Amino acid sequence: MVNRRQLPRDYLLELRELEESYLTSNDPIRQSGFGGGPERWRGEREPILDAVESDGDLLDACCANGFLLECLVKWGRERGREIRPHGLDAGERLVELARQRLARHSANMHVGNVWDWRAPRTYDYVYVIDDCVPSDFLPELVLGLRTRMVAPGGRLIVGSYGSRSRDLAPLDVAEFLSGLGLDVVGTASGGEPPVTAFAWIDNERK
Repeated sequence: MVNRRQLPRDYLLELRELEESYLTSNDPIRQSGFGGGPERWRGEREPILDAVESDGDLLDACCANGFLLECLVKWGRERGREIRPHGLDAGERLVELARQRLARHSANMHVGNVWDWRAPRTYDYVYVIDDCVPSDFLPELVLGLRTRMVAPGGRLIVGSYGSRSRDLAPLDVAEFLSGLGLDVVGTASGGEPPVTAFAWIDNERK
């Protein structure tokens, strides 16, 4: 079942403005909302793969232009993991870029908001970041994602991105998940000092 509350109109407007800002650049990293260059990009994003312990289907629930998915597939192969990419984003033009970038998997790229999107299937791994919905919506989102998008025996990975330029630390994702009564089975961080944080929970097998 999808969530019943509606996202605030101001927040939806912010998402449209965010898409516009991403598309002002042709740099795929900047189109992903990151301005720190390729070395930091990998150092601060690759730890997501610490949660990926087997081959499988991975949904990036806020995929933007698909560049992170493309990188995770490449980095995953270097770790001996075969990731089948799936993407979701509210920005239609960003999703079109993701379809072009991941042409073999273009049918796996969807337009929609993770809050109320009706997934056509479930996934072995679902990756979501903490600011893909307003903060007061995040607990309900996380609790719902595990039941409606994560396959039985699958894994929900929650990430948070801080900012060096704004001296902003990422959310303590593990503490947040534990506060919801969820069993955190692993954590990772990226950057030096750490500026990204990741934690994950498993879905029960049926």
